[in-house]
Amino acid sequence: MIAGNYHHALVESEMPQGFYLLIESERILLPGNKAPSGLKINDKIKVFVYHDNKGRLIATTQKAKVTVNHFAILRVKEVNPIGAFLDWGLDKDLFLPYKQQLGELQENDMCVVYVVLDKLSNRLVATEKIKSFLDLNTQGLRQNQKVELAVYEVQPEYIDCLIDYRYTGRYYFQNQKEHFYIGDTFHGYIQSVREDNKVSLSLNPVGYRANIAQSNVILEALKKADGFLAYGDFSEPQEINQAFGLSKKKFKQMIGHLFKKQIIYIDSKGIYLNNKKNEH
Repeated sequence: MIAGNYHHALVESEMPQGFYLLIESERILLPGNKAPSGLKINDKIKVFVYHDNKGRLIATTQKAKVTVNHFAILRVKEVNPIGAFLDWGLDKDLFLPYKQQLGELQENDMCVVYVVLDKLSNRLVATEKIKSFLDLNTQGLRQNQKVELAVYEVQPEYIDCLIDYRYTGRYYFQNQKEHFYIGDTFHGYIQSVREDNKVSLSLNPVGYRANIAQSNVILEALKKADGFLAYGDFSEPQEINQAFGLSKKKFKQMIGHLFKKQIIYIDSKGIYLNNKKNEH
């Protein structure tokens, strides 16, 4: 497939309107205003190929944000009665037909789409109806694997995310302060992969790695506070959650773990780095 991909092309000829390139035995125009200075016949050049306003294949040296048959998060530049137009890095915006939208879009909204070659128009278009393009074979994913997540659906109790722009997984909210929006991206972790290939997500490592990560959060806070933090069994759960992102139970487990390893000292005032105890 030529349209929607990058190609290494040979410059065949030069015309007033630009250069004709040979790509997979086809002659495709690279307009003069998109050609690099000094380009000449028989040079080789990497270009992106898409369709112009008349449906003809055309080449550009501009960098597209997504290629055909891939997912992307794109910004809405314009909305009209027939659809939306998305910024994908080229002068000609990517069309998202009205029938391929999942909800009302407005200018500057972010949307998660999949790019396809439309069979009827033979042009590249985007769709928000991405579920049929997801890879459902998730057996290659493993617990605690760090992955890139992109939110594509938000519900009151959970969000559904693209995993590495290939799979899908679900994250259930842990507290009422969590807010996500379509198009948000961040790193997370595979919590579990069920036998039916459904994936549960976590924002933090689970199990042993979680303990290490959460212990490090407390240690980093201690170092920034010159070795002393006024938190302990006397602290309210809300205070601990705001300071460390941990439940009070998990916080107590972590400081107990650090105490046993003789990294910290605990008394009625709070917690200390062992090498800072005598300074307070």
